[in-house]
Amino acid sequence: MKNLNQNQIINLTQSKTLNARFEAMHAVNFGRSNVKQVLAASEKISTTDLNLTSRAVLLRSLHGDFEEAFELASWAAKADPNSRKAVVDSFVKNKQSTFLVHQIGRQKRADATALMQDYFAQGGNLKDIAEWLCSAGRILKTEKISDGTDFLWGFVEGTARGIAGAVVAAISTVADAVSAAGRNLADAVQEVSKWSQAKVNDFTEALLATGRRIGTILDEAVKNGLSAVDKFINAIIRAGKDALEILKWAVEKSESMLERVLTRLESLLGSFTTLLDKIGRMVDKGINACIKAILKLGKTIGSIVSRLGRFTRRGAIAFAKAIGLAGRTVADIMQILFKETRYIVGVVMEALLSLGNKISDLLKGVIHWTARELSNLIGALKDMGKTIHQVLDEVDKFIGNQAVKVMQAVILIWTNLTEILEAIASKSLSVIDMLLTALIGTALHVKTVLSNVLKDVRDAFRKGLINGLVRIGYAALDLMKEAVKIGASVAAILFTIIMELTGTHRGLNALERAEAEKVFGTSIDLNKVKLTTASFSMEFISWLTGLVKKTPTAFVTMYVINFKPDIKLSTELLIHELTHIWQAVNSGGVYMIEALHSQFFGRGYNLTEAEIRNANGQLLNLEREQQAVLIQEYWKSEFSPRRNGRFPLELIRPLARQVYRSNFIFRPFPTLDLNSNSRILNPLIPTH
Repeated sequence: MKNLNQNQIINLTQSKTLNARFEAMHAVNFGRSNVKQVLAASEKISTTDLNLTSRAVLLRSLHGDFEEAFELASWAAKADPNSRKAVVDSFVKNKQSTFLVHQIGRQKRADATALMQDYFAQGGNLKDIAEWLCSAGRILKTEKISDGTDFLWGFVEGTARGIAGAVVAAISTVADAVSAAGRNLADAVQEVSKWSQAKVNDFTEALLATGRRIGTILDEAVKNGLSAVDKFINAIIRAGKDALEILKWAVEKSESMLERVLTRLESLLGSFTTLLDKIGRMVDKGINACIKAILKLGKTIGSIVSRLGRFTRRGAIAFAKAIGLAGRTVADIMQILFKETRYIVGVVMEALLSLGNKISDLLKGVIHWTARELSNLIGALKDMGKTIHQVLDEVDKFIGNQAVKVMQAVILIWTNLTEILEAIASKSLSVIDMLLTALIGTALHVKTVLSNVLKDVRDAFRKGLINGLVRIGYAALDLMKEAVKIGASVAAILFTIIMELTGTHRGLNALERAEAEKVFGTSIDLNKVKLTTASFSMEFISWLTGLVKKTPTAFVTMYVINFKPDIKLSTELLIHELTHIWQAVNSGGVYMIEALHSQFFGRGYNLTEAEIRNANGQLLNLEREQQAVLIQEYWKSEFSPRRNGRFPLELIRPLARQVYRSNFIFRPFPTLDLNSNSRILNPLIPTH
């Protein structure tokens, strides 16, 4: 459209009323391209005339081309201060403040600031800005321009930024201009609080787009009462913001405010689990405050605990700790775990332990449970990395049936009895006694415990465990009777341990040792050989006599030779019994079974030359007692002063020497042949 000529300008400016000027503009076919031309002409006449022209342009914009108002605001932004104020005043006085705010949002930042300053100076208020933000927020939320706002927002369609981008840019421009004008946009919250929820939602959408903090918005809402807080919480959630920010704000307020916010959020989020998920993302202080408030609102411990499996372990532990810090007793909390999974049990127990409770404190609260139920707790402790040693330390803090029940739970989880026994053996004497009592009280027969101790438990722990069994009331002879039922090798090990415990034995004297070395050399560790006439030894022999109806003169258990007090231990008897020790060392406890069989069911001590010859030069082809008789006769023939053996020495020596191991090792070494100047091997020099 062409510029107006001078006559047209004069005709326009001669009209002195709003209607007259409006009609004059229509008469000259006035358009948006003529706005700045006419404004410049009016400015030269007077501020009053400029104000009149501005009002006429506004009237045209509202009834025709809406962009004429944009041209009006754009011209004012570049005009001198008085002219700018005159234009701004025309918007305000004609109750078109929202229209002005819209035009400010379309300006460059510097121009927008100048216009906003004049807006407030001419009586503009935050309420009208809030109305505009409400309109902007609605479009931002839907990314759709409704028919009722075409005259305002039609310009954003087809922009490079798109509808949402263009609206956000306009909102940001207005927000920055408000701040630059020395006003706080959050102050508008108080006014908006009175609006409907739908309008509050739109306003909040726009306000959040300006980068305003959720806490700042809610702080302003509080000033208008709790209902205003509810509205803005609703609006914030509807705007897609994380409830976590609302929670962070609420925990810094009063307990009653936190309770109200939690109640509101649970309703808005749709489930208690979702609310807990939000709470779980807070720091411990926030979690503690929220859980305390939730419990005060009437939620049960169980309603929280049952959901712990849905969160990370860290979050779940934080929840459980918060319950513990909320004034609930350990017993109350533990009771809730009755039907929970092992994972949840572990989470809660780990949390309670981190608060300074002991494992025994946790178990005491549920000690009335069955062993099967308690095993879920023991299993959780194992999952947490607690060792069998640590758990057994806690079992020791219970007595009687309670200790037995906890031990039953331990056995259900630590199914390796050997591991349990070795852990028990590492404790103090009083603890060993208590734990063994509890262990056997679980219906484990002492025979089962004894078998495991003597077969599977490492040597270092056996003595302490056997001693413990004796201390808690199991007689040594009764233990031996059970051991014999298990097997001869086990009985031999136990016998040796019991003899070591009683201490009623002696080692070989110098003469006995010298004679033994002649026959056995180093094939037996003679330092370990013990001789005894202890009462226990005799009790066992007497029991064994009653069992087999024969009375042995002496009885060997591993390295211990047990003999009757009325028997003089001759050298030949010693050699006989040392042969049994040699058998035990080389064959294990099985020798005892074979020796007993030989004594009571086989040839026993009967040995003939024919049997020796039939052995084909192998000592082990004879029965166990026959082997001992042969070695005994060999000593008598080879080393005794009387040389009174029953068998030809050349017949028995090859077999007897099979129990001997030399104390010397012959190694060939090079020596120099002086004649040939070469090396030969000399086998005659022994080395140890």
